[in-house]
Amino acid sequence: MTKAAVLQFLPDWLHAQQGGIERRETLRIEYDMSRLSRCFTTWRGAKIGDIVAYVRFHPRGEIVQGSVVEEVRAEGRPPGPVVAHRAAPLELAVPDDATRVEMWFHHFSQTSRRCDAWDSRFGENYWFDVGGPPPRSPAQPVVYRAGAQARADVTNVQTARVSKIDAFPRPASGPSVGKDIQTHLDLVAWVSHTAWGANAWIDVHVFDGGDALVHAETLPLAYAGFGPVQQYIFTGKIFQGSTATPGSVSPRPDARKVQFRLYYELDGQVFTDGILHQAELPEDALI
Repeated sequence: MTKAAVLQFLPDWLHAQQGGIERRETLRIEYDMSRLSRCFTTWRGAKIGDIVAYVRFHPRGEIVQGSVVEEVRAEGRPPGPVVAHRAAPLELAVPDDATRVEMWFHHFSQTSRRCDAWDSRFGENYWFDVGGPPPRSPAQPVVYRAGAQARADVTNVQTARVSKIDAFPRPASGPSVGKDIQTHLDLVAWVSHTAWGANAWIDVHVFDGGDALVHAETLPLAYAGFGPVQQYIFTGKIFQGSTATPGSVSPRPDARKVQFRLYYELDGQVFTDGILHQAELPEDALI
């Protein structure tokens, strides 16, 4: 059974930890809304606002974020407007290479005016040690491209989801008679501005369960900006795993980890958010 360490952020600016934070286990964050509440407001009959936890795992520096509240809607079919918010625990997987975790919280709402508030120990943030099995890092990680400028204010990853699926067509009835294991990436990258000739890409590495490199590729991102929103996206397969049909099997390495770095070229300069992004995957047998 997966062990979960619990970080409790309590009233009166207190916080407590239940259990040790360990690599490859679960971290649960419980946040008392009384710590940050002034930005919750009513707009056109509905309560609006959010409290988002930002969790940075060191040494790679990747940031994972998620809300620590949920909406409460008026009863009805369909449900009515939001009438309140309540605390909702956030659970995150601790990467297998993490040594420390840094955390802060952002409370905000947007109506005809903007409201922002922060819980960050006056800018120092909350820090916790990570233990468990020794940290693991692949011997052939995605290297930082020489000459690229680390400028998260120019480009950064907004959302990234790595998933493993069985893409074999499902029959209308009865069990599946084959397998087609694929690793997919859905990525949205923000850029501050764009111009003719600009382009974005990612350098991707895929590793097996022993952290051996099984695939490396550079993939272009497609521009998907609209109005004031400037962004690039990638949606699709990044690794082909094993396939099987009646009477035929094509074994391939079992993808268990994906790393990538984001780059954006603009006016002859190359920018990056400076983060080695990483995601861990289940074994093929569980798909």
